[in-house]
Amino acid sequence: MSTRARVLDALIALDRAADLGAVVARDDAAALAAADQLDQIDALDAGASVASSHVLAGRTITVKDWIDVTGLPCEGESPTRTGHVPARDATAVARLRRAGAIVVAKTQPGADHPQHGRCHHPLDPARSPGGSSSGEAALIGCGASRLGLGSDSGGSIRLPAAWCGAVGMKPSAGLVPTTGHRPRVGDRVDGRTVIGPIAATVSDVATSLRLIAGPDGIDAGCAPVRIDAPSVDVRGLRGLRVAMVTGDGGWAPAASTRDAVTRAVDLLVGFGATLVDDALPSHLDESLDITQRYWRRAAHDPALTGVDVDRQLRDWDRFASRLTRATAAVDVVIGPVVRDVAPLARPLAGEDYVYTLPWSLTGAPAISLPAGRDTATGMPVAVQIASSRWRDAVVIGVAAALESALAAT
Repeated sequence: MSTRARVLDALIALDRAADLGAVVARDDAAALAAADQLDQIDALDAGASVASSHVLAGRTITVKDWIDVTGLPCEGESPTRTGHVPARDATAVARLRRAGAIVVAKTQPGADHPQHGRCHHPLDPARSPGGSSSGEAALIGCGASRLGLGSDSGGSIRLPAAWCGAVGMKPSAGLVPTTGHRPRVGDRVDGRTVIGPIAATVSDVATSLRLIAGPDGIDAGCAPVRIDAPSVDVRGLRGLRVAMVTGDGGWAPAASTRDAVTRAVDLLVGFGATLVDDALPSHLDESLDITQRYWRRAAHDPALTGVDVDRQLRDWDRFASRLTRATAAVDVVIGPVVRDVAPLARPLAGEDYVYTLPWSLTGAPAISLPAGRDTATGMPVAVQIASSRWRDAVVIGVAAALESALAAT
């Protein structure tokens, strides 16, 4: 199949998914022109396929509307950016394009957009797709996209991926340049914001993450760390040290979520992993308490000072240090992404992020992996796999092994 035919198929799929409200901008002519260019290179290359030198040759991708794509508006949710069209790609987008990917759409950066309206859940339009990488997760959840880029400061990739049935990866902070991500405020203040892949499979997450990782000479917070290809051989799981999170303080997960976590851990133990009890701090939700106290005051107290901000950052650091030390004693942590399946549409609340925020504060890698369906609602259930910072390959390897095991059961 030609690249042009694949792009046409992707555009038709987006048309069919228009009622989701997941797309905020697209340029079909530009996407088809890029496809034609790849096809021409293929035809001139004396029988050697472009795919031999381009890992993503002809693959279509979608991109969250907080990430710059040349020629397409990047407005985010800010009225001050209405009509803004960037002149250059974000580093992550440029790297995927160099690997042969073709951008077909920009996607909703929230479940409710001030200009573009509401983004719906792909399986039930009455439910929330989560956020803020809402459009990405919704398109992948309905099959209209197979690979995209989102961003995550406290769960904004992992939560919508969990609710929509996609695979969503928050890389280690500093692994992927955030050059070209808007707004820049979050990572200037606390370094939590990361760009990461959302996809239909762990394999696509792994491939895209290896392509976008590494310094770009612009983002000073990006480290020269290499991501090796993860092993998906279950024999490599023997002796793996696993910690499990099944409930936390007043935010205990629903039965279907708890059961999915237990099942994932049981599968790993069956492959030879070792469950380490009492490895983690007793109350991961402390990170939510710290954060909510600060944002509540910031929203209502015009007298908030630099001293208050300093205290907030110190509180975050103390919590992150405790969790980092605890995580170092194990190889992976398996737990919920979110307490329950996608709810009926409502504003997102702080407690929706009680299981994702801790790993943002430590800068650790974490992935949301589909783990079945809730029997009562039919909605996707997910588990979260996290590890110590820079152990992204371990997270992906365990996710790939679980993905295969879950598919076989």
